[in-house]
Order: sequence, then C-alpha cells, then structure tokens
Amino acid sequence: MMALAEMATLLAHEIRNPLGSMELFASLLASDEALNDQSKKWAEHLQAGVRTLSATVNNVLRFHTPGTAQLVATNLRDLLVNGLEFIRPLAQQAGVGLSFEETLGESQVMAEAGALQQLLLNLAHNAFRHTATGGVFSVRASVESHRDTRVAVVEFSDTGSGISPEDLPHIFDAGFSTARQSTGLGLAVCQRIMAQHRGTISATSKLGEGTTFRVELPIL
Repeated sequence: MMALAEMATLLAHEIRNPLGSMELFASLLASDEALNDQSKKWAEHLQAGVRTLSATVNNVLRFHTPGTAQLVATNLRDLLVNGLEFIRPLAQQAGVGLSFEETLGESQVMAEAGALQQLLLNLAHNAFRHTATGGVFSVRASVESHRDTRVAVVEFSDTGSGISPEDLPHIFDAGFSTARQSTGLGLAVCQRIMAQHRGTISATSKLGEGTTFRVELPIL
C-alpha cells in the first residue's frame, strides 16, 4: 500500500505541470470571442474535463503528501466568488444551476486559498455527481457568534439523490464511495483541509431531497 501511494504521488506530480498548462490554454480558448457557439461549447467541455482531472490529481497529492497549510488572512467572500467561477464550467456541463447568498461583509479567515478552492471543487463534484440535470447547487455563507468567538458558516447544498442513513457516517472515510467514477478521496481531503484550518465540516442528508455540507471557520 505504501509503494502504491508513493507511485500515485509521483504520477500526480508528473501530471500536474502539463495539466496546469492545458487548463490555462483551455480557459483562454473558452474565452475567445472569435469562436462560434458550437466551438465555445466544445471548449467549455474541454475546460470542465481538465478541471475534473486536476481535482483528482490534487486530491491524490493532498491526501498522500498533506504537509502543513500556509495560512494567511483571506477575504472569505472573495474566495468563494472566485471558487464558484472556477466550478461554473463543471456546473454547465452537468446541467446544474449555481446559487450564492452571503452576508459575510469583509470577514477574514486564516486560510490557504488553494486548499479552500479544492474543498469547494470536491464538494461541487460530489453534488454534480448525484444531482440530476435541472438541479441546483447552492452556497450560503454567514457569520455566527459562538460564545466569545465568531465563525464563518458556509453551507453547500444540492438537490440531488441524498445519502442513505447507513452510508452517512462513512462519507469522510478515505476510499469510501457509492459512485464508480469516484476515487473516494474527495471528502476525506475536505475533512483534512478543515482540520488544517482549525475548522469543521459536517453533513446532513435526506434520500431523494439532497445533501448539505456545513463548514465552519474561525473569523479573525
């Protein structure tokens, strides 16, 4: 198992650099105003596919070489706005709408932007995988007071198929997945990222109605 983990990490490192170049050029191509509608659609599918592969590679790297997150003061609202724009091609490919509501103001948290973007990407992938065309992925962010501290609360909700009660306790276990196309690392990485940020992540779900992941981060 250790040898396989080392091999996976080496392959992920080798793939990440050319994949980054592909992502850059796919983004430039998708924003080219000279393209006709059909070509733009193809470019958006290419962009979504590259970002999906990038998420898988980054999950492998974060899981097998976690290290220490480099936390800096970060405007959470700006981070969420940028993250939602990053996943928009994936939502369009899945036929799922995006919704964003926030009352964060200028709230700042100690964060590594890339890590929190990975968390959003993983939760979005999970939602899109289990949400039918026409569904919605919603992000709601607010500030709550807990005794003498304030926390930023971000809820990521989908209108998908939901998680069964017997599966819910295991969703953050590495390797656990009910979807064949999933590595089972996405939610485990999310939990690890939140631990590095001194935050928490939890989930509630109802079969046939959808799932909500609740993230809490201490505010500066």
